[in-house]
Amino acid sequence: MLETANKILENATFRQKLDELEVLEKERIFCGHGLEHLLAVARMTMLICMERGISAEADIVYSAALLHDIGRVEEYTLGLPHEKSGAETARQILSETGCGREKTEKIIGMILSHRSGRECSDTLEAVFYEADKKSRMCSFCKAQDECNWPYEKRNYNIEV
Repeated sequence: MLETANKILENATFRQKLDELEVLEKERIFCGHGLEHLLAVARMTMLICMERGISAEADIVYSAALLHDIGRVEEYTLGLPHEKSGAETARQILSETGCGREKTEKIIGMILSHRSGRECSDTLEAVFYEADKKSRMCSFCKAQDECNWPYEKRNYNIEV
């Protein structure tokens, strides 16, 4: 059951940050960080974990995915690294939802590592990093020519 993830979806702080992010990215030509992306990361993480036999608790994965880019608001408005500011906001939201300490720390760990993880490893954090990067279909992006992602990291095929 996705108890924590569903509480996050109902949380006023989460909804406010997601609304702020939508406004800030309204004119963005590059990949966005809305609910569609967040859920894609969760689903892809679960698929990769199943395929590789890596243990993953769905509620932790979905909760981390919902919160992993929430710090983009502070990145855009204050210039802060979004994984760090996002971890702080996530901690607040998780507290508001009544999430326990152990689960909170696992979720925060995934948020903090989603920008500097290693692909093709057998840890949940590494798979989460990989899923975040693979969740985009670069071959259909209208901003391909302006994108700063290195060509070799772009996704031109469907992979899990």
